[in-house]
Amino acid sequence: MAVSSHPLSPSTTIQYQATNHRHLFQTKMVSLNLPSLLALTSATISLNVVAASIHSRSTKSISSRRSSLSFLPTNFYTRGSFRELRSSRSIYIPTRQFTSHATTNDDNNDTTNDGTTSTTTTKTSQQELLQTLDSKFDYQGRISSKLTTTSTNNTGTTTSIPHRCALLTILGRPNMGKSTLLNALLSDQLAITTNRPQTTRHAILGVLTYDYGQVCLTDTPGIIERTAYRLQEGMMEVVRGAVRDGDVFLVVTDVVSGGKNVGSGGGGGGGRLADARKEEEEEEMEEDPYLGLGEDIVTKLKKYQKPILVCVNKVDLVSDHDNDSSSIYTNTPLEAVQTIQKWRALLPEVFAILPTCAANGPNDAGVVALRSILLANDPNVDVSGAIRALGRPVPGMFCGDRTMIGNDEAREILPIGPPLYGPDFFTDRTDRFCASELIRETLFERLGKELPYCCEVRVESFDESKRYLDEEDGEGGGGSDEKRQRSKSMIRIGAVILVERDSQKGIVVGKGGKQIKEVGMDARKKLQKFFGVKIFLDLRVKVDKNWRNNAEKLKQYGYMS
Repeated sequence: MAVSSHPLSPSTTIQYQATNHRHLFQTKMVSLNLPSLLALTSATISLNVVAASIHSRSTKSISSRRSSLSFLPTNFYTRGSFRELRSSRSIYIPTRQFTSHATTNDDNNDTTNDGTTSTTTTKTSQQELLQTLDSKFDYQGRISSKLTTTSTNNTGTTTSIPHRCALLTILGRPNMGKSTLLNALLSDQLAITTNRPQTTRHAILGVLTYDYGQVCLTDTPGIIERTAYRLQEGMMEVVRGAVRDGDVFLVVTDVVSGGKNVGSGGGGGGGRLADARKEEEEEEMEEDPYLGLGEDIVTKLKKYQKPILVCVNKVDLVSDHDNDSSSIYTNTPLEAVQTIQKWRALLPEVFAILPTCAANGPNDAGVVALRSILLANDPNVDVSGAIRALGRPVPGMFCGDRTMIGNDEAREILPIGPPLYGPDFFTDRTDRFCASELIRETLFERLGKELPYCCEVRVESFDESKRYLDEEDGEGGGGSDEKRQRSKSMIRIGAVILVERDSQKGIVVGKGGKQIKEVGMDARKKLQKFFGVKIFLDLRVKVDKNWRNNAEKLKQYGYMS
């Protein structure tokens, strides 16, 4: 390719944001001249060819697996069959947030009166640059820049709607229901959830893609102000990195955050306010001027001046309507109103503070309202209608003097830009990672209060050579448990559970191996439901002394870079 044919000068310097997809929170600014960018993009074509040869199995159409939920836009993509999405992995360069500064050659430089030389600088818009790249490159696996989408209303009028894309970082203290809310927004089970705090240890990416935009949601570990060991330090580095890279922030709290009563429900649900935490924890929260986010995070949120949403989760814990989830929002509970006012005082510029009950799932009125705000660029979404379903707005719910918001205001919180990921992309996490998380979730559910925090699950083998036997025979996989038992398809998983002391190993194994057997049975059921095929699971327990404070081990396990 002749670079001279490109409308920009060969001396053009282009800065683009290259995102590491395995760790979304790590972002670097890379500077390339135009020939280098074109060469690098050409190299990407070769990498895609290699990737295609590795993943020889063709990707099935995801369009047939779009969610049938009535509140979602027509072209809203969910995981469908998670295994099929990950089989379409390709290597590519994100095309988001390009800024180009074209510098003229020496013969265009101007000489000032004092003899110095000034350089004339012109700017090329993001749209022009992306249009140029789209015209130069067209190959299988490349993500289209998708600058605008055409919409036709009932009267036949056609409008061009700019595409919007944002990295949305989910923040909050442990046990606020962040992962439950992520799953509810995605209408799928991506992140594990338990009633124990600090269940989430990694940044979990889930992508909402629809015709008019894309929202890349990143669930983060719960914010811990005083870390006890290096594992928690690594988790907090994940949070700080996600805050650095976020375009929009979603802060998740609960109805009693910073209040007098502290609910014990975790992961977005479970328990009642009667199960209060320790009195000293209540006093500590009452005195916390930063409502659990910490001074550092609050300072950064104010400094960055980026859009912020706040979810006051678990409103069912203070509602009088115990048996009717649809009545929770008829009158916003007093505790929720007080929490909304406290967060408005802490972060006055927050766009909206909404009550939610993520444990009720994707159809919860609060979750629908939040999702509508994120998808407001879609003309078929009615933001005002979703907000009205929450009942009468309370003071402090919206920024400024607003008592209601609509699509025009809501769509502005997402920046205009091309998609970061393809339409079928759901998460950057692998099958191995998901398997290890499901096993760890089972440990949290079955073991005592403290022991799960000492456990780590490593998947040592993941044999999927027989994963698609039924599909090759034309029988199809998945379905009911009875059908799954008759199927030939299966995955063999070998995993090791790491603990820190020999005494802990004995607890995990149990008398006569009873405990580890029950853990294995429960985990296998979850894995079979997740992957849709029979699972052969081999679990072992191993002592890895003081792994939570071992920097090398934490790097090996993906907690530190």
